[in-house]
Amino acid sequence: MPKSRRIEVITSKENESIKRLKKLHEKKYREELKAFLIEGVKVVNEALDNVSETINLVVFSQEAIQKYGEFFDKCINLLNSGKLRRLVQVPEKIFEHISTTTTPQGVLAECSFFDKGLDVLNHHNRVVVIDCVQDPGNLGTIIRCADAFGFECIVTLDGTVDVYNPKVVRSAMGSIFHIDIVRETKKEELLETLREKRFALYVTTPHGNVDISTLSVDNRFAIVIGSESRGIDAAFLENATKKVKISMPGKAESLNAAVAAAIVLYELRKK
Repeated sequence: MPKSRRIEVITSKENESIKRLKKLHEKKYREELKAFLIEGVKVVNEALDNVSETINLVVFSQEAIQKYGEFFDKCINLLNSGKLRRLVQVPEKIFEHISTTTTPQGVLAECSFFDKGLDVLNHHNRVVVIDCVQDPGNLGTIIRCADAFGFECIVTLDGTVDVYNPKVVRSAMGSIFHIDIVRETKKEELLETLREKRFALYVTTPHGNVDISTLSVDNRFAIVIGSESRGIDAAFLENATKKVKISMPGKAESLNAAVAAAIVLYELRKK
């Protein structure tokens, strides 16, 4: 049996672990340290259940230990079993200092990066490609929709907001732990890989000639979702197997990227 391990108590902002967690608010430090923050009981619990080997530490505020006692006990058990490396308790002021939210629940964790390379497409048949979506909430919602509607992999292209941005992670509500993610990919590399692996390429555009509700799908396909403001890169339009649209009989000119993605992915789920 593993020996019982200690819960650490940290009370100073000058502690090196606290400084490291604060750094992870910024993308440059996330890339340097190959780690990111997740926050909130639900999301941390999803991480512990799905990718426990990537959890470096979990932090509780003193108040959260009392409020989420059952979850705290679970973390103690994971600490003692060796599945959780560190468990840290901090005062409320310290937690507010490292939190990425304005109304924190008092629970956060540090995870190591777990993104994949394009070779992961060997194992998937339905892939969502995100082209230059820059709003974190939109990207997180698209990841959540992809997970909900049974898609297996997300590929984000250069120019898309960082998958490990705290707002993306919160908006995804744990779905980043359920789906393979290939991030910040160059479009030329992705197009070559999709050709090699015989993926059909469906591109969403208001000027598409196939309504998403009538689309007949191939066995392997990638669906490209672009931003509302910038649309889809010309390289994808030129290489599209089919250009698809959402019919809108009303007067609105466009839909926000997350709303459009939800409609498209739901329609594809039914096929």
